[in-house]
Amino acid sequence: MEISFPAIQAFNTSCAPIVVQGYLPESGHGVKRLHIDNDSSVEIMYEHCFRQLPIIVRRTIKPPTTALSRFFGESAWPIGILDLKLELRDSRDKSKRRTESIEFCVVRLYSRYNAILGRTSIQKFGAIPSTIHGMVRFLTDQGIATLESTPLDALCASVNDNGSATPEEKGANEWWVIVNPEYPEQKVKIGGNLTQETKENLTNILIANSDVFCWRDADMTGVPREIVQHHLCASINLTPIKQKKRPMAPERSEWLGREVHKLVKANILRKVNYQTWVANPVLVAKSDGTWQLCIDFKDINKACPKDNYPFPKIDWKVESLAGFRFKCFLDAYKGYHQI
Repeated sequence: MEISFPAIQAFNTSCAPIVVQGYLPESGHGVKRLHIDNDSSVEIMYEHCFRQLPIIVRRTIKPPTTALSRFFGESAWPIGILDLKLELRDSRDKSKRRTESIEFCVVRLYSRYNAILGRTSIQKFGAIPSTIHGMVRFLTDQGIATLESTPLDALCASVNDNGSATPEEKGANEWWVIVNPEYPEQKVKIGGNLTQETKENLTNILIANSDVFCWRDADMTGVPREIVQHHLCASINLTPIKQKKRPMAPERSEWLGREVHKLVKANILRKVNYQTWVANPVLVAKSDGTWQLCIDFKDINKACPKDNYPFPKIDWKVESLAGFRFKCFLDAYKGYHQI
């Protein structure tokens, strides 16, 4: 979640975020896409929302007093501090409303939200948010008000690698295209929600640049070794481990032989006469019924120091799409780079 700051943690990915609408009495404007995050310790307003406020309100911004630290440890100075009165109204009964003064940090970042309401705002309104129900309740002079979360529109088009063999539309969300006629089995799916003109333009771009994609194993060679070569940091005092050969079922062994021969022919693998570390291949069944070739590196992993490479969080990846009209998943072919 690239838009978050210290003590602002990612919302629970098992539940949808709570997105509500508020009102600014001083400017007479309604503000949509307010993300309520009970893990946030500061209220955030994004620059694209701040620029749409009346100039009289924008002139009241105060200089920042401290920097904000994001999830990745980077520090960023906000544009300024803005004190605004925020009014929240019941989603159905507009007479149930409550107004509180909120101090926003205005930041120059992209987000699909206009602002984030953190723990301070929740405490001032006496609100109780529920991500499971997608609602927020708070007390007003007219009774208990309920805010219902509103869904956000999808921001991206998807690209996959399986499906129909013809570039024709199948329903509202499927538009398959054969980019390279020499490899008709490798197809690209363009978002069906796009306009006909956009689909045709995107298809022409993919076909015109089909030479930049790897269509076979041999296409992956030719990269300078100093760029892609990987060195293991195993201790020189450890004795290399050679695993005993594990037998496989005949059909698996036959498939593995073809796959290895294909990689050797493409100069991706080469024969080694004097092995040090030896690990067995492992075949893992994929959801489409095919096999995925893996290597049992448990022994060599134990001999190497551990690096800190945490898995990316899904909500961080989704938030990184903010500010872009389209998103292409061509690099996620065969699911090697999933989010």
